[in-house]
Amino acid sequence: MARKNVIIVVLALLLILSVFSSLHIYQQQQRVIDAQEDIIEQLTSVRSAGRAAIDAKQTFINVSEGVSCANIVAVRTDNQFGVLGTVHVEIKNGTGNVLVNTNPFTDLTTQYSVREAVKVAEDYTNRDVTTKDISIYFDINGTLIGGPSAGAAIAAAAIAAMEGKTLKPDVVITGTIEKGGYIGQVGAVLEKAEAAEKNGMNLFLVPKGYKKLTYYEQKTKEYDIFGFTFVRSYYVQKEIDLGEHMKGKMDVEEVSTIEDVVAYMIL
Repeated sequence: MARKNVIIVVLALLLILSVFSSLHIYQQQQRVIDAQEDIIEQLTSVRSAGRAAIDAKQTFINVSEGVSCANIVAVRTDNQFGVLGTVHVEIKNGTGNVLVNTNPFTDLTTQYSVREAVKVAEDYTNRDVTTKDISIYFDINGTLIGGPSAGAAIAAAAIAAMEGKTLKPDVVITGTIEKGGYIGQVGAVLEKAEAAEKNGMNLFLVPKGYKKLTYYEQKTKEYDIFGFTFVRSYYVQKEIDLGEHMKGKMDVEEVSTIEDVVAYMIL
């Protein structure tokens, strides 16, 4: 009898520990799910100021010889919300320098991405810029420009500046720029898509394979143990097709190379 009581006590303690552990994991996962659901809900909302944002950018993105800018989208470091901004490229006579304005602060990966983007633009246009200085600065409401995901946009702006062409005001891209002009992987695509749509973009460009995004849907299951009912939460991995989800509000297209980017972004 005493042994049976000990076993019951041990099982009860294990059950309590399991419940507390599951509750802790649930709370952590719930915070992630809540954030994802907020983003998805915002993505389904109707544009509020879309046309006004595009009209305002029509005169802002027009290019003159040696000067250009492209839309960029990033995620703020302080609240993880997506924000829309611009990257500016200016080419003047000089000695082959690539200058990056670090206000807002840009980390080393972004600065490296700038140089790679300029090199890709040189190769694409076949222009010799050894007698030019290329200045690049960002206009975006963020505490930090981190990561290389603006690389493709910088390359497009540099190409437009070198060729004296105009970038489309209602197109934005997220994607790294790799050697050979390939567009590489990025993160936080949902947050960036939400920011692009809210700010009136008509076309959102993503790297190849990024139109389908993974998220987690919460499920619950009840268990009856010793007459007590317990509810266990678990999560099922699902995919969202960003193109279908944004249908009627904003187009989403995948790009693989800088040639693809130029075809979509430059007039």
